[in-house]
Amino acid sequence: MLMRGMYRYMADAALFEECLTGRRFPVAQEADNVALERAYLDALHDPGAPVLVSLEGQIAERPAMEGDDKVLLVVPERFIGVWPGETCGARMTTAELTGSIWRLTRLGDPPVIVAESERRPHLTLAADGRLAGFDGCNRMAGSYQASGRSIAFGQLASTKMACIDGMELELAFAGALDRARRFNVVGTHLDLFGADGELLARFEAEAAP
Repeated sequence: MLMRGMYRYMADAALFEECLTGRRFPVAQEADNVALERAYLDALHDPGAPVLVSLEGQIAERPAMEGDDKVLLVVPERFIGVWPGETCGARMTTAELTGSIWRLTRLGDPPVIVAESERRPHLTLAADGRLAGFDGCNRMAGSYQASGRSIAFGQLASTKMACIDGMELELAFAGALDRARRFNVVGTHLDLFGADGELLARFEAEAAP
């Protein structure tokens, strides 16, 4: 089955906290575990920090390390992806399209990787149709229109800082907003889709302090 959850690995042991239920399971060191562990370590800034992962797997019984008991573990049958900067979101909570600070976590399917010392791109949509945010290099402002599940962004204005490392992300972010035609808010995640239904960007609402 498809599973999403927060994964962490430390001291030669891994834990998986399933998004829907919040239940925590050890991860079996079998099947596609090597790929899962390698992707986690490659994406990591802070040793032992949890990172959102998706996989196909099952919850199965395995013998305990000590004694005759059995324990439930997650068996990662096929690793799918790791999403730094994204979390399960708060359970039983739905963020508002307007007024939330939406942190960019994906452009298309690939995750948006941001160094620990850098600001993550984000945007805020005001109820009066104004937009403000940061595109990875410059502050930006503009307008948008939303009705039902339809959305369209107007021309954006931005400051003119030259960023060696942020220009590619800036252009990709602006391109995703320009092509967006529909949106969907599920829990604390906002997805933007193109006219053909393609996922253009995913955001996560910033947690309240």
